[in-house]
Amino acid sequence: MKKLFLLLVFCFSCIFANSLSEIRQSQVVRIGVDKDQMPFSKLKDGEFQGFEIDMAKAMATDIFGGKNGAIKFVPVDFSDGISALEQNKIDIFLNEMTITNERAKYVDFSMPYFSVNIGVLTKKSENIQKLSNLDGKTIITFKDSVAENFFKKRGFNILNCDNAGSCYRMLKNGQGDAFADDNLVVLAFPIIDNSVEVSIKNLGETDFLGMAVQKGNKELLDVINESMIRLSKEGFFKKAFDDTLNPFYKGSAEEKYFLLDDIYRIFG
Repeated sequence: MKKLFLLLVFCFSCIFANSLSEIRQSQVVRIGVDKDQMPFSKLKDGEFQGFEIDMAKAMATDIFGGKNGAIKFVPVDFSDGISALEQNKIDIFLNEMTITNERAKYVDFSMPYFSVNIGVLTKKSENIQKLSNLDGKTIITFKDSVAENFFKKRGFNILNCDNAGSCYRMLKNGQGDAFADDNLVVLAFPIIDNSVEVSIKNLGETDFLGMAVQKGNKELLDVINESMIRLSKEGFFKKAFDDTLNPFYKGSAEEKYFLLDDIYRIFG
């Protein structure tokens, strides 16, 4: 009886996702994005901009079946991404989410668009150069993230945050000693603030970032994957790296994390 009750609670907590045909009929797709994380996505002067915004716009033709449609970008904190999909507040979550087996229990992931390792953002004044320099210190990171799991297993104190911008501000305010997340995320902050640095940038195993849709929304997921293969063939990712991402990171992020063309060739 208890198991049945829990199953019913789970079912009623989820609202069925908009299907691909419903999205095309309404001519609107809702995409959850970060409002404060360049170069991926940032809300500025009332409009979203960044790599993930450009990628979503480039995929619109496929999502709408070659017809006109509108993308509604919805600001969603990283920690709320899965619940926003489950409650049908958004159709796609596009917010540097690492593909993990645990998350895949609740959402379906697209093919990867970037690869990542864990990176650690710290204040330059702290002179953190290696993992052992963090012993006894508090790590700021997202709840249930790859970074949290990595540092929890090693006995570190953990302080959770909601999005990359708030994590950075918590570090600056002295609420924690380091902000740990995907290296491509934390490497963005020294570009805009020369008082912080990422001396530790390749912890843990290599993981992949993907878009997420509500569990079972197969037709939408299929068209996302087909669109990513098309973009790869057309050189979208290489152009984005050369024109946008590499200039932003000023050479501090390795090309191997951004270009996964070999993976796309396998499927397309």
